[in-house]
Amino acid sequence: MLSKLIKYDLKSTAKLFLLLHGIYLLICIMIRVLYMNRLDFSGETNEMVILSLLLLICLMSLLVSALSIFTWLQIAFRFYRHLFSKEGYLSWTLPVSAPQHLWGKIISGYILTAADTIIIFAGILILVTGRNVTSAYSLIADEITGELGFSITTFGIITLAVCLVSAVGSVIMTYFCIAVGQLFPSHRVLGAVAVYFVTSFIIQILLIILMLISGYFPGYEFYTSQDTAGLDFFTRILTLSFGVMLVTTVGQYIATHYIMKKKINLI
Repeated sequence: MLSKLIKYDLKSTAKLFLLLHGIYLLICIMIRVLYMNRLDFSGETNEMVILSLLLLICLMSLLVSALSIFTWLQIAFRFYRHLFSKEGYLSWTLPVSAPQHLWGKIISGYILTAADTIIIFAGILILVTGRNVTSAYSLIADEITGELGFSITTFGIITLAVCLVSAVGSVIMTYFCIAVGQLFPSHRVLGAVAVYFVTSFIIQILLIILMLISGYFPGYEFYTSQDTAGLDFFTRILTLSFGVMLVTTVGQYIATHYIMKKKINLI
């Protein structure tokens, strides 16, 4: 039954998801062909080229943000509508337990989030892998590698891996906020939004405190007392962040599981 829940969720969101992400990839291909491939970095780069590149970065950032927000809203909306709105009366009559409902949403939500992340990274690769761009980057690759402590390719792989792993925590946190928000019948959406911001704030404060205590905060004891490569510093920060994420994600899952079993409040 769990597989059927996941399949139903993915099938109901696939058309719009694929359409918008297909448009995103098409835009990236068009920009690559019509603009990026025409850039000449062999001579002195003029101000107009720099300004156009900055404008492109800004516009692509907005597009990527909009695409990610759409995916997140799609996941959140389906969780709320299927389990806590009038449609929930039908969902809860199915021969499916609360944990199965929850895991069905977690798995389908993660698949959509992971697919969104991979497609966004694919679009970025389309933009920056032209021969003229890679040739220009090769001239400064050593300096950037020296500053980061690892190559830009390694940085991209690590960033993608981090996004894919943290997507689990993001999905569960979204469901946690919606589950807590529905406990306030008159202000469900406002309650969920408030819980989201409060939870995010608490997690950020906790992470900063742990970084200060551990001496990993940028410019703090870790930097001033040790001659540590960027990769080592980056790895330690990621380890600390993943530790916090693991603890909070487990706690949010347990709370969501309890609410769905004991505190369901349908419209």
